[in-house]
Amino acid sequence: MTALDERPAQADSATTTVSVAEYLGARLLQAGVGHLFGVPGDFNLDLLDGLATVEGLAWVGSPNELGAGYAADAYARTRGLGVVVTTYGVGELSVLNAVAGAAAEDVPLLHVVGSPRRAAVEAGALVHHTLADGDFGHFSRAAAEVTVVAETLTLERAAEQIDTVVLAAMTERKPTYLAVPQDLALARVDAGPLEHPLTAASDPAALARFETRLAELLADAQRPVLVVGQLVPRFGLAVQLADLAARAGVAVVTQLSARGVLDADHPCSAGDSAGTMLPNGSADVVAAADVVVQVGTLLTAELTGFGSHRRPDADTPYLAATTAGFGADPGGRVLFPDALAALDRALQGRRGPRWATAPAGPAPRVEEAGPLTQAQTWQALAELLPSGTALLADTGTAYWGAAGMPLPADTVFGGQPVWSSIGYALPAVLGQGLADRTRRPVLVIGDGAAQMTVQELSTIAAAGLAPVVLLLDNRGYTIERALQSPRAGYNDVAAWDWCALVPALTGGRGLATAVSTAAGLRTALTDAFAAPDRLTLVQAHLDADDTPPLIDALARLATAAKG
Repeated sequence: MTALDERPAQADSATTTVSVAEYLGARLLQAGVGHLFGVPGDFNLDLLDGLATVEGLAWVGSPNELGAGYAADAYARTRGLGVVVTTYGVGELSVLNAVAGAAAEDVPLLHVVGSPRRAAVEAGALVHHTLADGDFGHFSRAAAEVTVVAETLTLERAAEQIDTVVLAAMTERKPTYLAVPQDLALARVDAGPLEHPLTAASDPAALARFETRLAELLADAQRPVLVVGQLVPRFGLAVQLADLAARAGVAVVTQLSARGVLDADHPCSAGDSAGTMLPNGSADVVAAADVVVQVGTLLTAELTGFGSHRRPDADTPYLAATTAGFGADPGGRVLFPDALAALDRALQGRRGPRWATAPAGPAPRVEEAGPLTQAQTWQALAELLPSGTALLADTGTAYWGAAGMPLPADTVFGGQPVWSSIGYALPAVLGQGLADRTRRPVLVIGDGAAQMTVQELSTIAAAGLAPVVLLLDNRGYTIERALQSPRAGYNDVAAWDWCALVPALTGGRGLATAVSTAAGLRTALTDAFAAPDRLTLVQAHLDADDTPPLIDALARLATAAKG
């Protein structure tokens, strides 16, 4: 893909202008975006026609806007920016849940909306896709609640506004919103700014202050620990973190939202962290530390074992997307990559002992006789999952089962532990697969979650992706059964014929098989992993009340938290 700072895209050599759509496309290419996800609608058709002229941008249409938003979210987690394009009103409200999820999960997602013509807005016209009240601001105001920047484009400031939303999403790792009026999509703007890539900078004085105090804290630390959160993978800094830890010999625990950023066999890995909810000793490592550094963390209930973690104090260093400080200090403007580099330098000066992970003993074997169980399922997947995949786990038994499963080396792990919207991970396969074709997506999802977004299998197949899908069929929402009212009818879902549905949705390009024993599951997974070019769904029949251990721990802590 050619960078636009090297080749001004679609520029008119006589006037050095481009259309608004071309300017937007150029900035997206510079940011590493090669795919646009979305659904067409009459208010965005001029915009889509303009974007179609930008070489290097591919359109990926989805059956609905929500699936497109989830796909763009997963794409952004790998590429550093994802884009979803919808029409005004009906389209943008359909994707709002995905945008809110991106806000909660620190995902740089740009939502581009084709909006009505300026004349219609100025006249308060009663046109379709509105509330027929003459107020065209309802939906941009809603978007402002879940984005860090929300702009409605004007001709006078079009280039500036596009630059603002793109740069803000990439810098803050949060969603942004850009409404493009229908009559401005093909208007001409100055192409000159495209010669200069978008950049953001830290405040040098704030960075120096943070590094100085951090170095003082760490100089004599005997047992420092880094608690690593989702901003490390969001900024694509997993390799830098691993190198930093190895050079400094400092213990690292990873929140579930950052699972996989450090391989389990890394000498400094002290395991995943979720307070005392995880029985792996990571909570004890953090409790015994003399300095705990919060590296891009988010301290929500589920990520901290419902508050069973060690709480930060006034001296606790933290690294956030655009600030770095200590305790409740708001800190100065320090961008996350710069703060991580400062942490690296500060750690090199410490004089304490090096951390070394104790060798892990062999995992206890699970008896494989009888009907298929959750324990057998996760044991089989852990043993058969190839390295180098992208393992995506949907909210519910799928996520909490996968969270307790050892990962092979070089595994990208994805899910939504903060927003926890069921159905997210199936469209996420599309975004992850297109963002990085070197990794085969492997999806684990419950039947209830899959029913939310299953139509995206058609787009996945059309895109030439061949994931392995492990469908946990327990006839409903087992995580909700574990939390409350296990016999309630509202936790049941209708039975689907998955083995017939998969070929139908994929045009015959997908294969499905059903299993109900551990031996059957192992055979099906072995066959699926051995066929890298075939989309395969394995329907695993499980008891409705069977849960992975972390669901039981989650339920106990959630019940206790209610008092």
